[in-house]
Amino acid sequence: MNMLSSARGNDFGFAALLEDKQAQRFFMLSAAFIGLMQFSCVVEEHIYVALPGFKGFFWTVALAELLCFTVAAFVGQWKEHGIAALRIRQAPLSLYAAIALALGLSQALGKITNRYLNYATGTIIKSAKLVPTLLISVVWLRRKVSPAEWLAASLLVLSSALMALGEKAVEPNFDPVGLPVAAFQLFLAALQGNLQERALKDYGAPISEAMAYGNGLGVVVVLVGMQVSGEMSPATEFFASSPLALFLLAVRSGTFFLGALALTAMTKEHGTGAATAVGTARKSLTVLMSFLLFPKPMHVNYVLGTVAFLAADYIYLRVSAVRAAERKLAATPAPSEGGVSAPGKPQPKDLV
Repeated sequence: MNMLSSARGNDFGFAALLEDKQAQRFFMLSAAFIGLMQFSCVVEEHIYVALPGFKGFFWTVALAELLCFTVAAFVGQWKEHGIAALRIRQAPLSLYAAIALALGLSQALGKITNRYLNYATGTIIKSAKLVPTLLISVVWLRRKVSPAEWLAASLLVLSSALMALGEKAVEPNFDPVGLPVAAFQLFLAALQGNLQERALKDYGAPISEAMAYGNGLGVVVVLVGMQVSGEMSPATEFFASSPLALFLLAVRSGTFFLGALALTAMTKEHGTGAATAVGTARKSLTVLMSFLLFPKPMHVNYVLGTVAFLAADYIYLRVSAVRAAERKLAATPAPSEGGVSAPGKPQPKDLV
């Protein structure tokens, strides 16, 4: 069945989508993720461009983020399993070590790109994560991706790129050194997302376990990076002497953690592709929010980017509507002998 074909009746339209519990949870998780991440991005950009005395302590921002994740995840593990949480593990430690290496480096490099590229240009590179994520998911994890999802993914990447290029055109701040840094970060982020999906789906690891081990070991990676880069000492002195800096760092890390928790749940329930698509859409909104909060000259790319963003969302909505109806159809009992359904149950033909 073509995902983009017209839905037949209410059961194959948006009515079925609104009634579907799985779809409702997807929308709830998407809304929580986007709202929390938008607030976190505003605070993060303020730290980079307006916090007095901040001198590019990007490894430290990544460290605070991972520490927040690690503590919260281990608390969840402790409440559920007690002391046994240190011994119980669903996924292998080697997989978590790989996740940690990719996560620690990608989080740090994603912030370091702001040293060379402006916030909008960095968004272009980060939004492109969706395509390699789907490619890795298909080639390595053997997940199925429909043509409609590929089309929507391309539109989301195009949307983020157009809106970011619009901001770059009116406020250029470009250093080509940031391109290879951003490209390597892109690869690591896509790899980390698929490795995490393997732990969650293939090994049945709970979210708290994946976050505890991935982020806990990631802290070690970032600490090594801080020491090697020489950031450890000056960053410690700066944040120790500035209560405002510590507060903003805590708020940014806390809201980012809650948003990522929603994204992790979305990854486990709906797959890396869907989760990354929502993340890419959030990046479009991030650039738009920046434009609204800090007025700039209008650029045609903002209009084109918004159109592409809305088109991609519509495609995903139609895909979700069809899948919801198909789940509902699959859950309908087959007719009994003689072609009579169980009392009170609709015939399958009524749903077509």
